[in-house]
Amino acid sequence: MERSRAHSIHRTRLGLVLCATLLVAQSARADLYTAEVAYEKGDFATAFKEFRALAELGQPLAQHNLAIMYARGEGTEASPPMAYAWAKISAENGMEGSRKIVEQLEPTLTPNSLQFARDIEREFNREALDKRLMPRILPGVDYSDRAPCRKDKMDMPTYPEDANASGVQGQVFVEFTIFPDGRARNPRVTLAVPPNIFEKVVRSSLLRSKFIPATQDGKAVSCTAVVLYTFKTQNDASDYKGLDRYVEKTRKQAEAGDAHSQMLYGLLLAGLPQLNKTYSEALPWFLKAAQAGVPMAQYEVGNSLLSGRGCQCEENKAADWLRKAAEQDQPDAQVTLAEYALRGTPDGDATRRAKVWLERAVKSGNADAKLYLAALLAATPIDEVRDPRRAIDLLERIFSDYNYDPTAFEIRAAASANFGDFRHAIEDQTKAVAKAKKLNWDLNSQNERLVRYQSHQSWHGDLLAF
Repeated sequence: MERSRAHSIHRTRLGLVLCATLLVAQSARADLYTAEVAYEKGDFATAFKEFRALAELGQPLAQHNLAIMYARGEGTEASPPMAYAWAKISAENGMEGSRKIVEQLEPTLTPNSLQFARDIEREFNREALDKRLMPRILPGVDYSDRAPCRKDKMDMPTYPEDANASGVQGQVFVEFTIFPDGRARNPRVTLAVPPNIFEKVVRSSLLRSKFIPATQDGKAVSCTAVVLYTFKTQNDASDYKGLDRYVEKTRKQAEAGDAHSQMLYGLLLAGLPQLNKTYSEALPWFLKAAQAGVPMAQYEVGNSLLSGRGCQCEENKAADWLRKAAEQDQPDAQVTLAEYALRGTPDGDATRRAKVWLERAVKSGNADAKLYLAALLAATPIDEVRDPRRAIDLLERIFSDYNYDPTAFEIRAAASANFGDFRHAIEDQTKAVAKAKKLNWDLNSQNERLVRYQSHQSWHGDLLAF
C-alpha cells in the first residue's frame, strides 16, 4: 500500500508561505487588473475609480493611467492640471511615458493651474506617501525590536485518513503566536489548499510543538510566526524539482509588473529556506502587490507594520493597510483589526468595532473568525455585546475542528458560566486545564477561571490573551 507523508518547511523566522503553483490560483484579484479590464470595455467610471484609489497608494501605472483619463476626460471631467499633477507623480515613480505627458501639458497651463497641480503633487508625491503609508524597511532584519523566534521540536501532523485514502495532497499556511514559554497559541489558518482537509491536524500539531521564543533585551517575549505545511504522497518527488527555475521565472514576472507574481515572489523570498533571505527583502514585493490592490498583500504589509516585521513598527500605517484589505473582505485582515481593537482594556466602542469586523469575517465562512467571535461573545465585559448563547452556537458549528485546543473548551466554559450553567462550565474548564497541562502551558489563568466557576462566579475578559 502506498504510504503518505506530511511535512513542514520552515525558515529561520519560522515563516513559510505556500506552494507557489497553487497560490496563483488562490490569490485575490488585483484591482489594477480590474481597472484595466474595465477601461478596455469602455467602463470608464469604474476604471477611473479603481485607478484613482490605486494611484493614491502610489501605484505608478495607475497614476499614469489616471493622468491619461484626466487629460481625455474619461470617467471624469477633463482637467489638464490634474493630468499634469498625476503625470508628474507617476514620472517621479519611474514611469517614463508620463514624462511626455508632463512635457506636452506644462506649456498649456496658466500660473494658477500650475500652482493647483503642485498642491496635488505635494499631497500625493513620494514624500507624502512615505509619511502616510509606506513602511520604513530595515535591511537585513526580521523584526525591528527583537531577536526572532525559532523552531525547537516540531510535531509533525498525521496525514488525514480520508485524504490519504483518496490521494489528496495540499498545503496549509498558518500564522500563530509563540509565547514566552515557547508554546504556540491561537493558530490561525490564512490559506489552505484544498480547504477543509488539513487545517485541523496542522493546528493540533502546532500546539504540540516547542519553540525558542523571541528575546528582547535578554528577556523572552511573544512573537508572531508563520509556517507552511505541505502534504504529499510518498512517491511524489516533485517538491523541489525546478525550484530555482520557478523562482527565477516568478522574479521576472514580478519585475515586469504582474501583481500576483509580486505577491508570490515576496512569499518565496520570505519562506523558502534555500533562498536565505530576510523578511525585509520580501516586504518590498508585498508592498508592490499591495499598491496594485491585492488584499492578501495589503494584509501582509499591514501585519508587518503592526508587528515590526522587516520594518519599523508604525501602527497608524498598519491600520490603514489592514483596513484596505478588510474592506475587500480579506478575513485575516478583519480578524487582525478585531484583535487590535481588543488589545489592553477595550472600551465599548472598541469592542463593538471588533465585533463588526469579526461578523464580516464570519459571514464569509472563515472558521477562525467564528472561534474569535465566539470568544468575544462568551466573555466580553461589555454587557450589550456579550451573548454567551450565541457564542456556544457559533462554537458548536466548528467544535469538531477545534476539540484538540484548550481554548475551545475555555470559550464554552465561560459562555456557560455567563448564563448560569456552572455544572457545564466546570466540566469544560476542567477539560481545558487537562489539555493545557499536556501541552505544557502555563496554567495560572486556566486554574483561576476554574476556581471561579467552582464558586459559581462567572468570568469576563479576553479568552485569547494569555
